[in-house]
Amino acid sequence: MTETVCFKNIGQLIQTDVSADGQPRLKFSNHSALLVKNGRIESVVPSSGLKSSDYSKTVDLKGKTVIPGFVDCHTHLIYAGERKEEMEQRLDGSSYEDIFKNGGGILNTVHATRKADAQSLFVTARTRMRRMMALGTTAFEIKSGYGLDLSTEKKMLRVGRRLKDALQIPVTLTYLGAHAVPQGATRSQYFNFVMEHLPEFRDLADGVDIFCDRVAFKAQDLKRLFLHAKLVGFSQLRAHVEELSHQGACAEAARLGAHSCDHLEHASPNDIRAMKHAGTVAVLMPGVTFFLGEEKIPLVHSMIDAGVTLALATDCNPGSSPTYNMQTVLNLACHLYRITPEQALIAATYGSAKALIGHTEYGSLKPGQRADFLALKTSDYRDLFYYFGENFVESTYIAGRPVRTAKNPATE
Repeated sequence: MTETVCFKNIGQLIQTDVSADGQPRLKFSNHSALLVKNGRIESVVPSSGLKSSDYSKTVDLKGKTVIPGFVDCHTHLIYAGERKEEMEQRLDGSSYEDIFKNGGGILNTVHATRKADAQSLFVTARTRMRRMMALGTTAFEIKSGYGLDLSTEKKMLRVGRRLKDALQIPVTLTYLGAHAVPQGATRSQYFNFVMEHLPEFRDLADGVDIFCDRVAFKAQDLKRLFLHAKLVGFSQLRAHVEELSHQGACAEAARLGAHSCDHLEHASPNDIRAMKHAGTVAVLMPGVTFFLGEEKIPLVHSMIDAGVTLALATDCNPGSSPTYNMQTVLNLACHLYRITPEQALIAATYGSAKALIGHTEYGSLKPGQRADFLALKTSDYRDLFYYFGENFVESTYIAGRPVRTAKNPATE
Protein backbone atom coordinates (compact mmCIF):
# COMPACT_ATOMS: atom_id res chain seq x y z
CA MET A 1 0.00 0.00 0.00
CA THR A 2 1.44 3.40 -0.99
CA GLU A 3 1.50 6.19 1.55
CA THR A 4 1.48 9.92 0.83
CA VAL A 5 2.50 12.19 3.70
CA CYS A 6 1.70 15.89 3.48
CA PHE A 7 4.09 18.24 5.28
CA LYS A 8 2.00 21.41 5.40
CA ASN A 9 2.41 24.99 6.60
CA ILE A 10 6.05 25.31 5.56
CA GLY A 11 6.89 28.98 5.96
CA GLN A 12 9.93 28.90 3.68
CA LEU A 13 10.79 25.87 1.53
CA ILE A 14 14.26 25.90 -0.01
CA GLN A 15 15.22 23.64 -2.91
CA THR A 16 18.24 23.65 -5.20
CA ASP A 17 17.84 23.98 -8.93
CA VAL A 18 20.42 24.15 -11.71
CA SER A 19 19.90 27.22 -13.91
CA ALA A 20 20.39 27.55 -17.64
CA ASP A 21 24.05 28.51 -17.16
CA GLY A 22 24.68 25.19 -15.38
CA GLN A 23 25.14 26.78 -11.95
CA PRO A 24 23.06 25.69 -8.95
CA ARG A 25 20.76 28.24 -7.34
CA LEU A 26 18.44 28.20 -4.35
CA LYS A 27 14.72 28.15 -5.13
CA PHE A 28 12.40 29.61 -2.50
CA SER A 29 8.71 28.78 -2.02
CA ASN A 30 6.62 30.43 0.69
CA HIS A 31 3.58 28.96 2.46
CA SER A 32 4.05 25.60 0.76
CA ALA A 33 3.41 21.94 1.43
CA LEU A 34 5.70 19.04 0.58
CA LEU A 35 4.06 15.83 -0.57
CA VAL A 36 6.12 12.72 0.13
CA LYS A 37 5.23 9.33 -1.30
CA ASN A 38 7.11 6.18 -0.30
CA GLY A 39 10.01 8.21 1.06
CA ARG A 40 10.43 10.42 -2.03
CA ILE A 41 9.38 13.93 -2.97
CA GLU A 42 6.21 13.77 -5.04
CA SER A 43 5.50 17.47 -5.45
CA VAL A 44 5.39 20.92 -3.87
CA VAL A 45 1.96 22.54 -3.64
CA PRO A 46 0.48 25.65 -1.97
CA SER A 47 -0.37 24.98 1.65
CA SER A 48 -3.66 26.82 1.50
CA GLY A 49 -6.77 24.80 0.72
CA LEU A 50 -5.26 21.40 1.57
CA LYS A 51 -7.56 18.74 2.97
CA SER A 52 -5.95 16.38 5.48
CA SER A 53 -8.35 13.65 4.44
CA ASP A 54 -6.68 13.50 1.02
CA TYR A 55 -3.45 12.10 2.49
CA SER A 56 -2.38 9.10 4.56
CA LYS A 57 -0.80 11.42 7.11
CA THR A 58 -0.42 15.17 7.62
CA VAL A 59 2.42 16.85 9.50
CA ASP A 60 1.99 20.51 10.44
CA LEU A 61 5.38 22.30 10.35
CA LYS A 62 3.85 25.51 11.73
CA GLY A 63 5.67 28.02 9.57
CA LYS A 64 9.14 26.50 9.93
CA THR A 65 11.80 26.75 7.24
CA VAL A 66 12.56 23.49 5.41
CA ILE A 67 15.91 22.91 3.67
CA PRO A 68 17.58 19.86 2.10
CA GLY A 69 19.47 17.65 4.53
CA PHE A 70 23.22 18.23 4.75
CA VAL A 71 25.49 15.85 2.87
CA ASP A 72 28.81 15.22 4.62
CA CYS A 73 31.01 14.11 1.74
CA HIS A 74 34.32 13.70 3.62
CA THR A 75 34.52 11.94 7.00
CA HIS A 76 36.83 9.60 8.90
CA LEU A 77 34.23 8.78 11.53
CA ILE A 78 35.19 5.12 12.15
CA TYR A 79 38.09 5.28 14.59
CA ALA A 80 39.16 4.55 18.15
CA GLY A 81 40.77 6.89 20.66
CA GLU A 82 41.17 10.65 20.84
CA ARG A 83 44.06 13.07 20.39
CA LYS A 84 43.47 15.77 22.98
CA GLU A 85 47.15 15.78 23.96
CA GLU A 86 48.05 16.72 20.39
CA MET A 87 45.59 19.61 20.55
CA GLU A 88 47.44 20.87 23.62
CA GLN A 89 50.79 20.46 21.87
CA ARG A 90 49.60 22.52 18.90
CA LEU A 91 48.22 25.21 21.17
CA ASP A 92 51.64 25.27 22.82
CA GLY A 93 53.38 25.85 19.48
CA SER A 94 53.94 22.46 17.81
CA SER A 95 52.79 22.13 14.20
CA TYR A 96 50.64 19.34 12.77
CA GLU A 97 53.62 18.20 10.67
CA ASP A 98 55.94 18.14 13.71
CA ILE A 99 53.53 15.92 15.61
CA PHE A 100 53.12 13.64 12.58
CA LYS A 101 56.87 13.25 12.09
CA ASN A 102 57.29 12.30 15.75
CA GLY A 103 54.89 9.34 15.41
CA GLY A 104 51.69 11.14 16.37
CA GLY A 105 48.85 12.32 14.20
CA ILE A 106 47.33 9.68 11.94
CA LEU A 107 49.66 6.98 13.30
CA ASN A 108 48.36 7.58 16.81
CA THR A 109 44.82 6.82 15.67
CA VAL A 110 46.05 3.85 13.62
CA HIS A 111 47.46 2.28 16.78
CA ALA A 112 44.16 2.68 18.68
CA THR A 113 41.99 1.54 15.77
CA ARG A 114 44.03 -1.60 15.16
CA LYS A 115 43.47 -2.62 18.79
CA ALA A 116 39.71 -1.97 18.72
CA ASP A 117 37.36 -4.80 17.75
CA ALA A 118 34.72 -4.39 15.05
CA GLN A 119 31.80 -4.22 17.49
CA SER A 120 33.29 -1.36 19.52
CA LEU A 121 34.09 0.55 16.31
CA PHE A 122 30.51 0.01 15.14
CA VAL A 123 28.99 1.22 18.41
CA THR A 124 31.09 4.38 18.64
CA ALA A 125 30.66 5.25 14.95
CA ARG A 126 26.91 4.63 15.15
CA THR A 127 26.70 7.01 18.11
CA ARG A 128 28.60 9.67 16.15
CA MET A 129 26.38 9.22 13.11
CA ARG A 130 23.18 9.47 15.15
CA ARG A 131 24.48 12.68 16.68
CA MET A 132 25.32 14.01 13.21
CA MET A 133 21.88 13.03 11.89
CA ALA A 134 20.18 14.88 14.73
CA LEU A 135 22.28 17.93 13.77
CA GLY A 136 21.10 17.70 10.17
CA THR A 137 23.31 15.31 8.21
CA THR A 138 21.30 12.96 5.98
CA ALA A 139 24.01 11.37 3.79
CA PHE A 140 27.61 10.42 4.53
CA GLU A 141 30.91 9.47 3.00
CA ILE A 142 33.08 7.31 5.29
CA LYS A 143 36.75 6.55 4.69
CA SER A 144 39.00 3.82 5.98
CA GLY A 145 42.65 4.76 6.46
CA TYR A 146 43.25 4.18 10.18
CA GLY A 147 44.41 0.60 9.68
CA LEU A 148 47.27 0.73 7.16
CA ASP A 149 47.13 -3.07 7.10
CA LEU A 150 44.78 -5.51 5.41
CA SER A 151 42.80 -6.71 8.40
CA THR A 152 42.06 -3.31 9.95
CA GLU A 153 41.25 -1.58 6.66
CA LYS A 154 38.80 -4.36 5.81
CA LYS A 155 37.40 -4.26 9.35
CA MET A 156 36.67 -0.53 9.01
CA LEU A 157 34.92 -0.89 5.67
CA ARG A 158 32.80 -3.80 6.93
CA VAL A 159 31.79 -1.64 9.89
CA GLY A 160 30.85 1.08 7.39
CA ARG A 161 28.62 -1.37 5.55
CA ARG A 162 26.94 -2.36 8.84
CA LEU A 163 26.32 1.31 9.63
CA LYS A 164 24.68 1.86 6.26
CA ASP A 165 22.39 -1.12 6.74
CA ALA A 166 21.58 -0.35 10.38
CA LEU A 167 20.78 3.34 9.94
CA GLN A 168 19.16 3.06 6.50
CA ILE A 169 20.88 6.18 5.24
CA PRO A 170 22.94 6.92 2.12
CA VAL A 171 26.58 6.04 2.85
CA THR A 172 29.46 6.06 0.37
CA LEU A 173 32.47 3.99 1.46
CA THR A 174 35.99 4.96 0.42
CA TYR A 175 39.16 2.89 0.73
CA LEU A 176 41.98 5.15 1.95
CA GLY A 177 44.80 2.66 2.33
CA ALA A 178 47.23 5.34 1.10
CA HIS A 179 46.59 7.61 4.09
CA ALA A 180 50.02 7.47 5.73
CA VAL A 181 53.12 5.29 5.82
CA PRO A 182 53.00 2.85 8.76
CA GLN A 183 55.91 2.57 11.13
CA GLY A 184 58.61 0.16 9.96
CA ALA A 185 57.98 0.68 6.23
CA THR A 186 59.24 3.08 3.58
CA ARG A 187 56.83 5.03 1.41
CA SER A 188 57.68 2.95 -1.62
CA GLN A 189 57.35 -0.38 0.25
CA TYR A 190 53.98 0.47 1.71
CA PHE A 191 52.61 1.98 -1.48
CA ASN A 192 53.54 -1.17 -3.42
CA PHE A 193 51.66 -3.14 -0.75
CA VAL A 194 48.56 -0.96 -1.28
CA MET A 195 48.75 -1.44 -5.05
CA GLU A 196 49.18 -5.21 -4.75
CA HIS A 197 46.12 -5.67 -2.54
CA LEU A 198 43.85 -3.02 -4.10
CA PRO A 199 41.58 -5.57 -5.88
CA GLU A 200 40.68 -7.10 -2.50
CA PHE A 201 38.82 -3.91 -1.59
CA ARG A 202 36.69 -3.67 -4.71
CA ASP A 203 33.68 -5.36 -3.07
CA LEU A 204 34.13 -3.45 0.20
CA ALA A 205 34.32 0.15 -1.03
CA ASP A 206 32.75 2.39 -3.67
CA GLY A 207 35.92 4.34 -4.35
CA VAL A 208 39.55 4.99 -3.47
CA ASP A 209 41.37 7.96 -1.98
CA ILE A 210 44.99 8.98 -1.38
CA PHE A 211 46.66 11.61 0.80
CA CYS A 212 49.34 13.47 -1.16
CA ASP A 213 51.64 15.79 0.77
CA ARG A 214 55.12 16.10 2.23
CA VAL A 215 54.22 13.76 5.07
CA ALA A 216 52.42 11.22 2.89
CA PHE A 217 52.39 10.28 -0.82
CA LYS A 218 53.37 11.95 -4.08
CA ALA A 219 51.58 12.94 -7.28
CA GLN A 220 53.19 10.03 -9.12
CA ASP A 221 51.74 7.65 -6.50
CA LEU A 222 48.30 9.11 -7.11
CA LYS A 223 48.64 8.51 -10.84
CA ARG A 224 49.59 4.85 -10.34
CA LEU A 225 46.79 4.31 -7.82
CA PHE A 226 44.08 5.92 -9.95
CA LEU A 227 45.03 4.04 -13.10
CA HIS A 228 45.05 0.74 -11.23
CA ALA A 229 41.77 1.57 -9.46
CA LYS A 230 40.11 2.15 -12.83
CA LEU A 231 41.41 -1.17 -14.12
CA VAL A 232 40.01 -3.13 -11.18
CA GLY A 233 36.61 -1.41 -11.38
CA PHE A 234 36.34 1.26 -8.68
CA SER A 235 33.63 3.75 -9.60
CA GLN A 236 34.82 6.79 -7.61
CA LEU A 237 38.22 8.49 -7.32
CA ARG A 238 39.02 11.01 -4.57
CA ALA A 239 42.15 12.73 -3.32
CA HIS A 240 43.40 14.61 -0.26
CA VAL A 241 45.54 17.19 -2.07
CA GLU A 242 47.36 20.51 -1.59
CA GLU A 243 46.55 20.66 2.13
CA LEU A 244 49.86 21.32 3.91
CA SER A 245 51.89 22.18 0.81
CA HIS A 246 51.56 22.31 -2.97
CA GLN A 247 52.50 18.99 -4.59
CA GLY A 248 50.84 19.23 -8.01
CA ALA A 249 48.55 16.31 -7.15
CA CYS A 250 45.28 18.21 -7.60
CA ALA A 251 45.78 18.86 -11.31
CA GLU A 252 46.92 15.26 -11.80
CA ALA A 253 43.88 13.92 -9.95
CA ALA A 254 41.51 16.06 -12.03
CA ARG A 255 43.19 15.01 -15.26
CA LEU A 256 42.67 11.37 -14.29
CA GLY A 257 38.97 11.86 -13.58
CA ALA A 258 38.80 12.49 -9.83
CA HIS A 259 35.22 13.06 -8.69
CA SER A 260 36.49 15.26 -5.88
CA CYS A 261 39.69 16.95 -4.77
CA ASP A 262 39.61 17.68 -1.05
CA HIS A 263 41.29 20.25 1.26
CA LEU A 264 42.96 22.46 -1.41
CA GLU A 265 44.43 25.08 0.92
CA HIS A 266 47.49 25.35 -1.36
CA ALA A 267 45.73 24.75 -4.69
CA SER A 268 46.94 27.00 -7.49
CA PRO A 269 45.07 28.71 -10.36
CA ASN A 270 46.30 25.88 -12.60
CA ASP A 271 44.71 23.35 -10.24
CA ILE A 272 41.45 25.28 -10.34
CA ARG A 273 41.45 25.29 -14.14
CA ALA A 274 42.08 21.54 -14.13
CA MET A 275 39.13 20.92 -11.77
CA LYS A 276 36.84 23.08 -13.89
CA HIS A 277 37.87 21.32 -17.11
CA ALA A 278 37.36 17.87 -15.58
CA GLY A 279 34.13 18.67 -13.69
CA THR A 280 35.86 17.76 -10.41
CA VAL A 281 34.16 18.97 -7.21
CA ALA A 282 36.27 21.03 -4.78
CA VAL A 283 35.58 19.75 -1.24
CA LEU A 284 36.45 22.35 1.41
CA MET A 285 36.69 21.78 5.15
CA PRO A 286 36.81 25.01 7.15
CA GLY A 287 36.69 23.03 10.40
CA VAL A 288 40.28 21.96 9.73
CA THR A 289 41.35 25.55 9.13
CA PHE A 290 39.71 26.58 12.39
CA PHE A 291 40.92 23.68 14.56
CA LEU A 292 44.54 23.47 13.37
CA GLY A 293 44.94 27.24 13.23
CA GLU A 294 47.82 26.96 10.76
CA GLU A 295 46.10 26.32 7.45
CA LYS A 296 45.84 28.97 4.78
CA ILE A 297 42.52 29.88 3.19
CA PRO A 298 41.93 28.16 -0.18
CA LEU A 299 41.36 30.30 -3.29
CA VAL A 300 37.63 29.90 -2.82
CA HIS A 301 36.55 32.89 -4.87
CA SER A 302 38.80 31.89 -7.75
CA MET A 303 37.05 28.52 -7.69
CA ILE A 304 33.64 30.19 -7.72
CA ASP A 305 34.64 32.55 -10.54
CA ALA A 306 35.94 29.61 -12.57
CA GLY A 307 32.65 27.74 -12.16
CA VAL A 308 34.06 24.89 -10.05
CA THR A 309 31.37 23.19 -7.96
CA LEU A 310 32.07 23.66 -4.24
CA ALA A 311 31.25 21.16 -1.51
CA LEU A 312 31.53 21.47 2.26
CA ALA A 313 32.28 18.65 4.71
CA THR A 314 33.20 18.18 8.36
CA ASP A 315 36.29 15.99 7.79
CA CYS A 316 35.13 14.47 11.09
CA ASN A 317 38.24 12.89 12.62
CA PRO A 318 39.99 12.86 16.00
CA GLY A 319 43.05 14.87 15.00
CA SER A 320 42.33 17.83 12.75
CA SER A 321 38.55 18.32 12.81
CA PRO A 322 36.70 16.66 15.71
CA THR A 323 33.26 18.02 14.89
CA TYR A 324 29.96 16.30 14.16
CA ASN A 325 28.16 19.47 13.17
CA MET A 326 27.62 20.58 9.57
CA GLN A 327 25.91 23.70 10.92
CA THR A 328 29.26 24.73 12.39
CA VAL A 329 30.91 24.03 9.04
CA LEU A 330 28.38 26.24 7.22
CA ASN A 331 28.96 29.09 9.64
CA LEU A 332 32.75 28.80 9.43
CA ALA A 333 32.63 28.63 5.63
CA CYS A 334 30.80 31.95 5.41
CA HIS A 335 33.01 33.80 7.84
CA LEU A 336 36.41 32.28 6.99
CA TYR A 337 35.93 32.11 3.22
CA ARG A 338 33.67 35.20 2.93
CA ILE A 339 31.05 33.37 0.90
CA THR A 340 27.31 33.99 1.03
CA PRO A 341 24.76 31.88 2.91
CA GLU A 342 23.33 30.78 -0.44
CA GLN A 343 26.75 29.61 -1.69
CA ALA A 344 27.44 27.78 1.57
CA LEU A 345 24.06 26.02 1.71
CA ILE A 346 24.34 24.90 -1.92
CA ALA A 347 27.85 23.57 -1.21
CA ALA A 348 26.68 21.60 1.84
CA THR A 349 23.75 20.01 -0.01
CA TYR A 350 23.84 19.88 -3.81
CA GLY A 351 27.64 20.31 -4.06
CA SER A 352 28.41 17.62 -1.52
CA ALA A 353 25.88 15.27 -3.10
CA LYS A 354 27.54 15.86 -6.48
CA ALA A 355 30.93 15.01 -4.96
CA LEU A 356 29.45 11.61 -4.06
CA ILE A 357 27.69 11.25 -7.45
CA GLY A 358 24.43 11.28 -5.49
CA HIS A 359 23.00 14.62 -6.66
CA THR A 360 20.23 12.98 -8.69
CA GLU A 361 19.10 11.05 -5.59
CA TYR A 362 19.41 13.58 -2.78
CA GLY A 363 20.65 17.04 -1.84
CA SER A 364 18.12 19.29 -3.62
CA LEU A 365 14.57 18.29 -2.56
CA LYS A 366 13.51 18.00 -6.20
CA PRO A 367 10.55 15.80 -7.15
CA GLY A 368 11.68 12.19 -7.42
CA GLN A 369 14.53 12.60 -4.93
CA ARG A 370 14.70 11.11 -1.45
CA ALA A 371 12.72 13.12 1.10
CA ASP A 372 15.77 13.92 3.22
CA PHE A 373 15.17 17.34 4.75
CA LEU A 374 15.44 19.51 7.84
CA ALA A 375 12.80 21.53 9.64
CA LEU A 376 14.58 24.50 11.21
CA LYS A 377 13.74 26.33 14.44
CA THR A 378 13.44 29.55 12.48
CA SER A 379 11.52 31.16 9.64
CA ASP A 380 14.73 32.43 7.99
CA TYR A 381 17.46 30.01 6.90
CA ARG A 382 20.08 32.77 7.22
CA ASP A 383 19.95 32.36 10.99
CA LEU A 384 22.21 29.32 10.43
CA PHE A 385 24.93 31.76 9.37
CA TYR A 386 24.09 34.82 11.44
CA TYR A 387 24.08 33.18 14.87
CA PHE A 388 26.78 30.75 15.90
CA GLY A 389 26.94 28.11 18.61
CA GLU A 390 23.23 27.22 18.42
CA ASN A 391 21.52 24.16 16.95
CA PHE A 392 18.87 25.38 14.51
CA VAL A 393 17.67 21.93 13.44
CA GLU A 394 14.36 21.10 15.09
CA SER A 395 13.77 17.85 13.20
CA THR A 396 15.69 15.75 10.69
CA TYR A 397 13.69 13.70 8.20
CA ILE A 398 15.25 10.82 6.27
CA ALA A 399 13.10 9.30 3.53
CA GLY A 400 10.22 11.29 5.02
CA ARG A 401 10.58 9.83 8.52
CA PRO A 402 11.77 11.78 11.57
CA VAL A 403 15.11 10.89 13.14
CA ARG A 404 15.07 10.44 16.88
CA THR A 405 17.28 12.76 18.92
CA ALA A 406 20.68 11.25 19.78
CA LYS A 407 22.54 11.56 23.03
CA ASN A 408 25.87 13.31 23.20
CA PRO A 409 28.48 10.70 22.12
CA ALA A 410 30.98 12.02 24.64
CA THR A 411 28.72 10.77 27.44
CA GLU A 412 27.99 7.29 26.09
